[in-house]
Amino acid sequence: MENSTKTGPDRSILLVGVRGAGKTTIGHALARTLDLPFYDTDRLVEERLGESIPVFWAREGEPAFREVESEIVKTLSGLPKGVISTGGGIVLRKENRSLLSSAGTVFYIRLKPETLIPRLQNSWGSRPRLIKEVPLEEEVKEVFIQRDPFYQEVAHHVIEADGHGIIQVVQIIQRYLVEK
Repeated sequence: MENSTKTGPDRSILLVGVRGAGKTTIGHALARTLDLPFYDTDRLVEERLGESIPVFWAREGEPAFREVESEIVKTLSGLPKGVISTGGGIVLRKENRSLLSSAGTVFYIRLKPETLIPRLQNSWGSRPRLIKEVPLEEEVKEVFIQRDPFYQEVAHHVIEADGHGIIQVVQIIQRYLVEK
């Protein structure tokens, strides 16, 4: 018997945005709402590595991490349809950007740096540094300026998430899916 109350998307849903934007939390909630599997590229990378990203990053550096991340991006279109949360830097490589756009419907969860800074203060020590020896505020602003155009490039839809809670963002995404 078909479930007529839930209409799922015809493609996977990918969430992009800077770290701290809530992609994983929103992704879990959206996947539950749509009754779809949830995937997180950072977890897929860690499974491939057999260790945590911060440990690998500290030992091997960002270029080695980005190489493994790119290998994971190549596998996304082969996953069963679901909701996929991506790592914040996944858009840095051009080949990743084109693969993301073709793997499903991409939503950019966009938050202003002023919103991100308080969110990231709690996890500051557990995440790899992206710009060495600068205060958190400066790092967040620089990363946003660098990556925002790439997120915009891959996104089918941009969600201005400032002032919205998780449930509201999930509802906004659902509205886009219905309107498609």
